Amino acid sequence: MLKVDFGDITILENSCKLSVAESHRIEMTYKAMNFCDWLIKQCIQLDYCVNHPEAIGCADYHAYDSYLGDYAIGKHLLLQERKGKHHKFLVVTDSAKRVDLNILREGLSCNKLEFVGEEEMQSLINTTPGNISIFNMIYDNNREIQLVIDEDLLHAQEIAFHPLYNGMSVFMKPAECFKFLSYINRDAIIMPIAEKKKVLQK
Repeated sequence: MLKVDFGDITILENSCKLSVAESHRIEMTYKAMNFCDWLIKQCIQLDYCVNHPEAIGCADYHAYDSYLGDYAIGKHLLLQERKGKHHKFLVVTDSAKRVDLNILREGLSCNKLEFVGEEEMQSLINTTPGNISIFNMIYDNNREIQLVIDEDLLHAQEIAFHPLYNGMSVFMKPAECFKFLSYINRDAIIMPIAEKKKVLQK
């Protein structure tokens, strides 16, 4: 059974006067809820659904230890080749990992990588920095993006993703991620993704 925590959304709804930010949050929360309903109708199992303050980066997340133990927060990097054919990649890894883009480039056999800009991100997958997740692949209608998943991420019992809104997270088993990808007829490159080595201070 899906466990849901909507936090203060009900309190906001019952308030007579809402700020623009509060109204936006309620609107986006219901968009995310509708998306979660759509996933469930496709027999994609979501184990937990948590409402939380909007998270711009992985460091903004609150601890979810009260919900489950062995989980990973999905970190998403939308990258493209700096030169050549500008192939694009959505790289999904653990939020705790600082990705070494040079080693990643070698693994993908592509040119030097850079981050896709905000305007192009909006055009490609209908989102903005801090709000991206694997679910945004539904907007890649022209199939311009290759999905790349860190094999280490798949060892987690649960993975947390934004359901199209960074004020909510859903937790799902890795197998359910692939069920989603199968439903939208997309595949992924599964590969080890190297972490940047820490520079020791002298």
